[in-house]
Amino acid sequence: VSIYLRNGIKLQGQIDSFDNFVVLLKNNVSQLVYKHAISTIVPTREIQFDFDDDGESQPAVKSAHAGGDGL
Repeated sequence: VSIYLRNGIKLQGQIDSFDNFVVLLKNNVSQLVYKHAISTIVPTREIQFDFDDDGESQPAVKSAHAGGDGL
């Protein structure tokens, strides 16, 4: 993903983990980014969504913690 911060800086990498306050971004190094500093997150490849019978969308990409490739 590409993460744009509120001050204009662009960070690139893979989201390894996140919680209510921070996102852990991995590339050559790990970076802990506070969510309040994030302006925009842009995926580097297309994300396909599957819809349940009740109309709820479910991302086709699995979580990094579930053994998938993350975003």
